[in-house]
This record gives sequence, C-alpha cells and structure tokens, in this order.
Amino acid sequence: MQKKRRPTMQDVAERVGVTKMTVSRYLKYPERVAKATGDCIQTALDDVGYIPNRVPDILSNRLSYTIGVVLPSLSHPVFQQVIQGIEKVTETSKYQVMVTHCGYSLEAEEQRIQCLLSFNVDGLILAENQHSNRTLKMIKTAGIPVVEVLDADTDVERMSVGIDNELAATSMVNVMIERGYKHIVCLSARKGIRTQSKLQGYVNAMESAGLQARSLTAKSESSVSLAKKMTRKVLERYTDTDAFFCTDDELAAGVLLECQRQDINVPESIGIAGIHALDIGQSMMPKLASIVTPDVETGERAMLSLLSMIEGHSMPNDTLEFEIDEGESLLSPY
Repeated sequence: MQKKRRPTMQDVAERVGVTKMTVSRYLKYPERVAKATGDCIQTALDDVGYIPNRVPDILSNRLSYTIGVVLPSLSHPVFQQVIQGIEKVTETSKYQVMVTHCGYSLEAEEQRIQCLLSFNVDGLILAENQHSNRTLKMIKTAGIPVVEVLDADTDVERMSVGIDNELAATSMVNVMIERGYKHIVCLSARKGIRTQSKLQGYVNAMESAGLQARSLTAKSESSVSLAKKMTRKVLERYTDTDAFFCTDDELAAGVLLECQRQDINVPESIGIAGIHALDIGQSMMPKLASIVTPDVETGERAMLSLLSMIEGHSMPNDTLEFEIDEGESLLSPY
C-alpha cells in the first residue's frame, strides 16, 4: 500500500489565504497571531488532519522533546502506575513519552534502547539496573541523562529513584518474625521487580534472627497460578513451614488461595506477606500484609529529575519512603 501524502503547512496556508510563515508562527506561538486568523488556521488544520513534522526542529535545536521509557513489562500493575506518574508530569510540559517493554531480556532492552536513541530522545527512564555492555556504550555515546526507577541503587553511576527494596523486605520479614513465625519461606520470580534485592533483604532478616533461610525462585514472571504450584512444592518439601514471604503480591495471593484450597488457616497456621500492596491482595479475605510502594510518585519524581538533568542540573539519587500494611494475613501482635 502506497503511503499517503500528508498535508503540509503550505496546504493549510493556501486554504486560509495566509503565508506559510503565519501558519508556522501559529503552530509555535499562537498568541502572536490575531485571534480571528488563528481560529481560521486551527479550523483548516483540523479539516485537513494536519500532523506536525518535528524533524526540522530536532535537527536545528538538537532536542526532540521526547523521552524514552523502557520497562520489563507493561502488564504488571506497578509498571502501569509508574507510567501514570511519568505522564502526570509530561501532561503539563512540552515533552512526549515513547514507552516500550523488553520482557526482562537484556538483548531485547538493547534493541529497544537503540531504537529510541535513533529517534533522538532527550533522556531515558529505565526500570532495570543491569544492562548489556553495548547498551551502556550506546547510552554513553548518546550523552543523554538516564534515570533508573524502582530501587534506591547507590552502586551505579546513573541516577535512581525508588525505595530501598532490600530494606523493605528486611522490615517486613522482621515483622513476621516478631509475630512468632520461625520457618518462613521466600517465594520469588526471577523475572520480577528487583527480585534479587528483595531476596537479599529476606536473607538478612532471617540470618540476623538466627533462623534458616529457605527460598524458591521461579524462572518466569510472577502470577497467581505460578504461586499456587510453588506453594504446593514448598509444603511438600518443608513440612514445618509456618509463613511465606513473597517478593510480589501476585505470588502472595496465589499462596493464600492454595492455603484456602487445602483448608490451611491463615494467619493461624500459616502467615503470608508480600510487596507492592496490589489491588488483588488488598481485596482478598483475609487482606494480605504487604509493603506499600509509592509507584506513581516514583514515576513523577523520575520524570521531574530527568527534566532537570536535561536542563543541565545535577540530581542526587532519590530514595522514597515505603509503608508496611500489616493487613490480616499475619498473627496479631497482641
């Protein structure tokens, strides 16, 4: 199918009876054009379905006013919340967002970033802290600011915005231990949100309390059905298990459903806790204990920091606060 010719500013100018320069001025600075003329130009733009061509501006200004965002997944609620926060900022700015996902693959992320850089994006927001060597070289060559989200990572040169996942996990497991649980198993998914940091936080808490750390990690993404299978495997392997700490609420929800299927009382016989306070866990009975993460705020703060960096300002890492919602899936402290 042959590509249709797009209407040009000259087409709009001829339709209104003004010069091409007047149309250009209206598009850039509408307040500098007489209202009656501007109304006529806008009507013509709408009638012909005019699409602005930003290539000349990109070439002359070396700015595209576009931000590239690469996320591991677009289906997980946390990433959806991050996008919402990013767009809350861009809605009141001249910037647009190009969002893509890489399926937790370094190779796919490399391809997506290469594509975004070819469109001359002015900055990148990434949700992972591990990248291929070629990705790092491309980012360095592009010379644009980069912000990584969803973890307070101080071990890399790139700026980061998010909570301290390791500390959050440690804090929740400490609450579980204080409630009397001693045989806590950690369920995690390798293709998850900063899984390794959360798993390390669990290990820290268990070792500090002199308890044995036991974990089961799936190779795929988190899901309720996956967690149900993992729960059955854990209960068969570790018959003394009295609690599950899950690195994602979807996993925690699966544990709860499997316990209910097996008529295991929660929280009396088994306690359950997760992370991210997802709607699925907050809507269950009993309500899941979870760590409330500021995902929308993460997107907002990341975007604001990136815009400041584009303007030449140096920004420090931004560590956000988390909260522990004790829910109803853990024993009462009283």
